[in-house]
Amino acid sequence: MKSFIIALICLISGSTFAQSNFEKSMGQAMSLWQSGETQKASALLERISQAEKDNWIPAYYQAMVLTTASFREKNKETQAKYIQSAEEILNNSAQDNNSEWLVLRAMNQTALMITDPMTKAKELSPKIIGLYKKAITLAPNNPRAVLGLAEFQINSKKYFNQDTSKECEDVKKALSLFGEEKITTPFAPSWGKDRAEQLIKECK
Repeated sequence: MKSFIIALICLISGSTFAQSNFEKSMGQAMSLWQSGETQKASALLERISQAEKDNWIPAYYQAMVLTTASFREKNKETQAKYIQSAEEILNNSAQDNNSEWLVLRAMNQTALMITDPMTKAKELSPKIIGLYKKAITLAPNNPRAVLGLAEFQINSKKYFNQDTSKECEDVKKALSLFGEEKITTPFAPSWGKDRAEQLIKECK
């Protein structure tokens, strides 16, 4: 029994250390991302993902870093590389029933679409909407899924000078869901509230 207790304490201590090390490494990656160090943040997140093979969050953020960087990137080759690298991560079929993962896949496909909307929109728009709708079906109270679909459709309707009042109501719904959201897992996705507040102002 004494040996069992000692082994259990060692196991708990090891788990605590691993968690602390994970959180520390993730914090470093987030700081690099915030500083605009896209490649360094991506590389660190890839290493964390390899060490935490059962945790989808590091890979999610690596794809997030690359996808969001692609929206800002002016160099077409670098932009394409970011989008493709993120897409390769997001093509992990093991996450097909993960609402957050699907939202990010939709964002990545949106980044790809806007590189050449005249030729890509017809093919990718239904796919993007489908990803958002599946994300909502899987998690109806996921504010990022509700917001993502609403914003995508607002942008599409504005292009054709169509009414966006329904989508603006969906943005309000997303904002309400952000207020109800409870984050219990370290570094679980919690972004989007600021964007919802901005869109609400634009809807008025």
